[in-house]
Amino acid sequence: MKFIKITFLILILISLVGCEDQPKEVAPTKKVVKENVPKEIEKGVEVKPDLISNENVTEKLLAYGKENPETILDIYTTYGKLRVRLYKDTPLHRANFVMLAKKGFFKGSVFTRAVQHFIAQGGGTSKQEQVEVKKGIGSYTIPNEIKRNRIHKRGTLGAARGYLNNPDKRSDPYAFYFVEGMKYKKELLKHYEMQNNYTYNQTQIDYYTQNPGAAHIDGEHTVFGEIISGYSVVPKITVVETDSREWPRTDIFIDSVVVVK
Repeated sequence: MKFIKITFLILILISLVGCEDQPKEVAPTKKVVKENVPKEIEKGVEVKPDLISNENVTEKLLAYGKENPETILDIYTTYGKLRVRLYKDTPLHRANFVMLAKKGFFKGSVFTRAVQHFIAQGGGTSKQEQVEVKKGIGSYTIPNEIKRNRIHKRGTLGAARGYLNNPDKRSDPYAFYFVEGMKYKKELLKHYEMQNNYTYNQTQIDYYTQNPGAAHIDGEHTVFGEIISGYSVVPKITVVETDSREWPRTDIFIDSVVVVK
């Protein structure tokens, strides 16, 4: 009997030792980091500049715009070349567009929406080259620079944006559009005033009742430039066959965007 008890105690001790061999979740230990010495510098790795975010976008784009003041750019597309002038009074959008052009983001991008008598929208891409450019720039939207004197006349350049959960009407940094537009009757303008809680001034009424434009998105999107030559490219794009999303069935490419001056 005594032998049996001793054997039983030995078995219990063996089982307890075996349990200690199993992995256990260990509370992380606090790392000791040298103060004011970034790891990249400590390891001799080059420190990359901060990416653009919603928190620093205004500061970053204003700084970039100061160093890159150009306003004239050529846009080469499947259907020909357009020359655009960017507005100085929309400095964030101007700087952003120049930056994307210089970094090569637009090269090989496509038009993603074509609507006759309305707009041709570009800047869409899924190519790895563009994905890498985005990674190197950051994830952000641009504060709106909507101005009364910048309306959606034919040939204007505007910034696309999301409507869901975007009360401040911040712009998509990569998507833009050119306006083809149509003429509006005064009754239709009154309809959009009620629908959008927006009041057209006399200058807008005079323009839209006599000239083509996109009056119904005034006050909703930032207009930051205009076509100064090559407008005929736009109606070539807006008449192409599209799918249910208004996406051209045959890709319309932007070969490049070149900063002129």
